[in-house]
Amino acid sequence: WLKPFRLERHRTPCSRDCFALSVLMASPASSAEPAVVDEQGLARAPNLEGSAEALVVEGIPRANSLIERAGSALKTAGSNLQLQRANTLPTEDGSLRHAATMPMTFDLDAARPCCFGLWKVQQFAGFVLGLGALLILLVARPMKTYPLANGMLGLTAMCACFWIFEVMPVYITALLPMVFIPFMEIASSEYIASAYWNWISMLVVGTYLVDIALEQVHLPKRLALAMLLHVGVVRPAALLACFMGLAWILAMFLNSIAVTLVITPFAVSLMNAAEEQACTAAESARERAAEEGATEEARVAMEAEGRRGVEQVHHFANGLLIGIAYSASAGGLATITGAIPNYFLAAESSIAGRISWLAWFEFAFPISLVTGMLAYLVLHARYVRRLSFSGISRQMLEEQQQDLLREVGPVSRDELMVAAVQVLQLVLLIVRPFTISAWFSSPYGEQLVNDSTLAVLPALLLFLIPSQTRPGEALLTWPVVHEKFDFGLLLLIGG
Repeated sequence: WLKPFRLERHRTPCSRDCFALSVLMASPASSAEPAVVDEQGLARAPNLEGSAEALVVEGIPRANSLIERAGSALKTAGSNLQLQRANTLPTEDGSLRHAATMPMTFDLDAARPCCFGLWKVQQFAGFVLGLGALLILLVARPMKTYPLANGMLGLTAMCACFWIFEVMPVYITALLPMVFIPFMEIASSEYIASAYWNWISMLVVGTYLVDIALEQVHLPKRLALAMLLHVGVVRPAALLACFMGLAWILAMFLNSIAVTLVITPFAVSLMNAAEEQACTAAESARERAAEEGATEEARVAMEAEGRRGVEQVHHFANGLLIGIAYSASAGGLATITGAIPNYFLAAESSIAGRISWLAWFEFAFPISLVTGMLAYLVLHARYVRRLSFSGISRQMLEEQQQDLLREVGPVSRDELMVAAVQVLQLVLLIVRPFTISAWFSSPYGEQLVNDSTLAVLPALLLFLIPSQTRPGEALLTWPVVHEKFDFGLLLLIGG
């Protein structure tokens, strides 16, 4: 726009307006100089030699204000109409492929006025259209000969709307048939799961998605800190019992592998802090000995004592990490969803569908409890009994809590909602044999809803509940799932 340009006469009615708009867009207002308007109303530039002088025609200031207001309105509307802005595109190849598949989901800078900031206008429109199509076809039932086809057509229409308008991530929308078809009494959970993998694999998917959400909001770490702070100054025996007890309890209702991966980093950071504390104490002792003029033998003894303190921290850390693994394995014995070998057994054709979550729990809980207690006694005898390590001070725990508060803040609504979803999943799995299975069955007595559907249902809610700490996103997002979900588990089950 710095290049000189010449004015041409046009006899079209819009010439003057188009030229005025081009002047507004191309000329700097700071160097404005009045333009000359001829008898036909066309503006002539008074001076275009050597500089980019601004051109202002009569009535342009008012037009400028109108254009600015229109531009502001267009910018707001554009945030809901355009698919993806360049500044919101991720840079990594893997994330870029997902952004190409789900442009509206990744367009976080867009205005999202619907569902407490979760959806753009078209996403909300897709939700209304999809749900409306399902309800209309279920109520109207246009196909009289095949009544179940009405519900199937409505579900197909809803999935299509959700896919087109990106109401949920496209991969999560694909799980809707796993939930809706059994509840609409069209086919059983086991039959529908065969379109994905099998019902055991879908049970893994549902429980693992909730596990990822718990890790995303740091709820297990906050529970561990709260438990340790309640105890106060934590001796090695109590510290081992706290971590093993927490891992044992969580592994019953989550997944033993996920629990180990969530708790271990916190335990490692705590042991690193304990090692620094031991090193600081040894250094202080050496400085004090030097100030007091201690003999060489005394200084050597103090240095040996300091090294012994650090070595004891390392020794106890080994026992703590093994304790987390042992207790998670023991807790995972108690439920079908707790450990991979349990999935293998439940998937065997001779017993598939005959063992419920609650029946397994009643049988395996005593075994799990005894195994966990024996693991603690063995590790206490091996790693704690002759230990002179003083334990973790309350000050160190408070520092860890401050680090957590700086990282994620105080307890948020996100953590409470994820915890509620976890409780809902647990309750559904417990009550299914008494209530849900009896309510949804085929005319031939076949149970249509099994644990895989009830595990996936709460997981879907995580993608529909808006996050408070991350505006514009759900409690769980697909990039987080793609990063943390261990798809190798599904291959392992198949193998």
